[in-house]
Order: sequence, then structure tokens, then C-alpha cells
Amino acid sequence: MKKGFLKKTVGIALSFMMVGGLLAGCGGSNGSSSASAGSSAGSSSSQAAGSASSSSSAASSSSEKSGEKYKIALSNSYMGNDWRQLMIKTTQVVAEKEPYADKVELDVVTCENTAEAQAASIDALVEQGYDAIILNAASPTALIPSIQRAQEAGIVIVTFDNVVEADGVYRVSTDLAGLSTAWAEWLAKMCGDGSNVIVDTGIAGSTSGNVMYEAAMKVFDEHKMNVVSEFASEYADGVGQEQIASVLAANDNVDGVYSLCYANTVYNAFTDAGRELVPTTSFNSNIGQATAFDNKMDVLIGQNTPGLGAEAMKVAVDVLDGKEVSQETFVTAGLFTNDTSVDFGYKTTAIEEGKTFFRDLPDAFDYPAVPADFDPQVSAEEVSNYKQ
Repeated sequence: MKKGFLKKTVGIALSFMMVGGLLAGCGGSNGSSSASAGSSAGSSSSQAAGSASSSSSAASSSSEKSGEKYKIALSNSYMGNDWRQLMIKTTQVVAEKEPYADKVELDVVTCENTAEAQAASIDALVEQGYDAIILNAASPTALIPSIQRAQEAGIVIVTFDNVVEADGVYRVSTDLAGLSTAWAEWLAKMCGDGSNVIVDTGIAGSTSGNVMYEAAMKVFDEHKMNVVSEFASEYADGVGQEQIASVLAANDNVDGVYSLCYANTVYNAFTDAGRELVPTTSFNSNIGQATAFDNKMDVLIGQNTPGLGAEAMKVAVDVLDGKEVSQETFVTAGLFTNDTSVDFGYKTTAIEEGKTFFRDLPDAFDYPAVPADFDPQVSAEEVSNYKQ
């Protein structure tokens, strides 16, 4: 087995003093380097676009490794919201289950949310002899030079969630344009054409945020919806609540909320402001579903599964094994609501205690952890109880 794995914890201020060291601003987590949606619940599908040119070299690398595990690094650009933490834990859990336990050594490196930090980190990972890097990108363009250097070194690159469009790069993502279109169509149905909505843009400049914004605005334009204000929640509960509170203070007439944070975030902002609840979209969380259920909110909750990292790892392993792999893998978002009778063209699942949310699990938990057709399946308890 190859030596020289990333250290499990790297200080934020660690200087890049030698080749193979990690960049300042990036840190390794306790990764899994021990050996060890179509449907409403989400499913994955591939869009055939041919295999990357690195596939053949990866296949030959596979035969040379004979019995060794693949060294795979998960490069994460941001840890400021609960979803990123769940994504990492889910990937680590999957890496310790068969068929990956005998094939993968997984290390996690998280950088501050800058493309410069992540690019330097990727360069460092190249020098450490990784077979594949799966990454949630800080920028859709700024990482391309470092990615190309990694590819020249024979490393398989899989981007996920916030993806990178570059030759030879594999991409795994939720169909966020489809999810955003569904949310916007639902809001138009619930609020009526010409209504006033406030719009969450997520994290400024992120690929996913841009894709969702463009899809939503297309629908809002078609229904002549008035976007009275925009805000950036960063997909985070606290930030989102503060941003919505500021928007409400400046706008008396809000008919609907296009939110990229959580149902509880919107609920708390509106109730603290003494305002009546309005139809709301949100991403999925345990407390979000519980809040929506308990308060009978008009809500459409969409899931960007935390299993995207695990899906990316699967793609990397398949490429390294010499299998033919599509450039694009899309995961269909699950949609959850209190009223499944609303007809807006999409299938939904009823929010239900013990099935879609769990009182005894953490507030931030996002279930299901992996798509319905992913193998291996991961239980709520496995992710919740995982110790990094």
C-alpha cells in the first residue's frame, strides 16, 4: 500500500513549506482512510457524453495497482453550512462500507471559500500521489489550470455539486435547474401570477446558485412575478434568517419566498417579525420538515442530497476500474410538502414524522442520505452517529 497519506488534521495556518504539504487555509478532516430525483426520494441517472480522455490511463493505472487501494481526496471548498458537513460524513460512511471499504483510502481536505486556496490545495494533492480527486468547487473557472495539471499527472477529476466544465472532467450534480423550476412553478401556482416574491441567491458566484437563479427567474418572468428583493442566505440557517428579517423590514407586501435555506429559517424570520406565513420553498433539513409539519406551512421542500460526494466517489472508482463512465451524472431532487394534492406538474412526497423527518435525530440531518438507487444504502443512524 502506498504511504504518505494526508495527515488527518491540518491547521488552518499551516504554511505550504514543501512539495506535498497542504496549503495554508486548508485542513484535512478525519477521513475514511482506515481500510475500512425521477422518484420523489431522489434517484441518479447519467447523461451519455462519452468518457473522459483520462479514462484509459486510469484503467491502466488500475491494473498496475493490483491489490492496493485507490487514494482518493475529497476537496471541499466551504464548511459554513450544515449540508457540507453532512455531505462529508455521508461520503466517509460510504467509503467504509462495501464495495468501497476494500478499494478506497479517502482523505478530506477543506479550504477556506476561495478559489485560490482550493487551487493550491489541488496542486499539493497532485504531489502526494492521489489516484483521484473529487471536488466541490469554489469556482467554475478559476480551478481549471490546477485541474489540468492534475489530469496531466494521470489523476481522475470528478467535480460535484458546484461543478467545473472542462475537458476530461466528470460532473455529478443534482438537477438543480429542474428543482428550481419546480419551486418557481409551485410558487406561481400558490401565490398567483403577478405576486410579489423575495428571492434567495444562495452563495454569491457559486455554480449551483447561478443555475438555480436563472431557472427560477425564467419561470417568474413567464408568470409576471415581481421580485421585490433578493438576498443571499449562503444556505445557512442563521445567515438566512438575518437576511430575510432585513428584507421583511423593508417590504410590507411579500406573497411568497423563494428560499435556498430551510423552512424553519423562514418560519422564524416571519414569526419574529409578526408577519403571517406565506408559501415558501426551502432546502431539506430535519428541523425544517418538523417545523413545516408542526405549523402546517405551505411549503415545498427540495433535497440536494448529501450523497453527492458518495456519488462522485463511485464515479471515480468506476473510472479507475476501467469502466465506461458518462461525463455527466444527474441526481433528481426529492420534493416534500404538506399538501400533495397541489397540481403543478411534479411528483411530491408527503412530509411525515418517522419517514421523512425524525424527532430523535439532529436538526440539520438531511434524509435520505443517498439516492434511492445508490449502493450501498446508508441509514439515518449511520450518518448521524458517524464520528469523524
